[in-house]
Amino acid sequence: MAPVPSGSHLRRRVGKLAAALTSEGLAGAVVVPGPNMTYYTGVRAHLFERPFLMFVKGDGEVVLLAPKLEAGVFRDSVPMTVRAWEDTEGPSRAFDEVVGSLGKGEWGCEGRAPYGYLGHLLKRGVRLVPGDRVLESVRVVKEASELQLLRRSAQMLAKTILKVPEVLRDGVSEREVARFIAEDARAGGADEVDPMVQSGPRAADPHSETSTRRIGRGESVVIDVVSFHGGYAADITRTFVLGAGGPVERTYGSVVSAQRKAIAKARAGATTGSVDAAARTSLEMDGLGRYFIHRTGHGLGLEVHEAPYIVPGGNERLAPGMVFTVEPGAYIPSKLGVRIEDDVAVSKDGTCETLTGAVPTDYGWWAR
Repeated sequence: MAPVPSGSHLRRRVGKLAAALTSEGLAGAVVVPGPNMTYYTGVRAHLFERPFLMFVKGDGEVVLLAPKLEAGVFRDSVPMTVRAWEDTEGPSRAFDEVVGSLGKGEWGCEGRAPYGYLGHLLKRGVRLVPGDRVLESVRVVKEASELQLLRRSAQMLAKTILKVPEVLRDGVSEREVARFIAEDARAGGADEVDPMVQSGPRAADPHSETSTRRIGRGESVVIDVVSFHGGYAADITRTFVLGAGGPVERTYGSVVSAQRKAIAKARAGATTGSVDAAARTSLEMDGLGRYFIHRTGHGLGLEVHEAPYIVPGGNERLAPGMVFTVEPGAYIPSKLGVRIEDDVAVSKDGTCETLTGAVPTDYGWWAR
């Protein structure tokens, strides 16, 4: 579990959001249980069927509408007005009271809010607009305490990835490898672990489920692991080969080269699109461009996928404190797949720190 930020720390976060909302001309933001609510309250809550929303007004006032069985812990976080409702009464009266206090104007709503929640607001005349951009703008630059947790999370996962060669052998199943990774990462302190293992032709489908398929010699084995420590994510992918690689080794060399060029480009002031272009152009020059089928990276924090997104043509400029993955890949249908992924942070001096650099990327490191 993440250490809970102090009350003054949480109030500063709410203040930053309120200022961003005012700058965008919004009356406030509507958030639901999940990373945004955790960020501003220090409390983790789950998104269930009972309506549960937090309203952050442009003047910094916070109002929580929540089931009574969930609301108590929030009273000790940031100063807020809590309108708790019980199952015996239902949420209608709570919505009437809260909506009556919201005033006029448009409210930025986070995209994960279910319609079962929003319908109560819409039928009461609340004007909702997409709010993810302004919510992301506050969280995208990590605080020092967040960077410390992200760095620790990455270091812990790296230790597990370094042990993968211990279990990789001819005939082992993808599922057995995944089980080893999950157990080792949890033993090392991870709160949550989600490993994906794809081998041989299956490695050409980068997000397919781990299967019972047994790994053979000369095949690419793509292992992508997400883990959380202290509430913050780490995400590492490495590609392995048992024995001689042949075509896999050639593709591997191109992907590693593309990744290194992208990381070299990842500096303060660079656009997300220029980082993507560095990887994409490199693979195109090696004749593999058409096999690179996804973006070059995504942000990391309380979520494994968040801003900034390292996408073709992206105009967002990198700034110190941004943390994201760099993960080019090449996937040749029915033959092989290769992806190399590291987590990087833009430093105060404008350079880039590879948080997962403890895991080598040179071809064959796993056989040493």
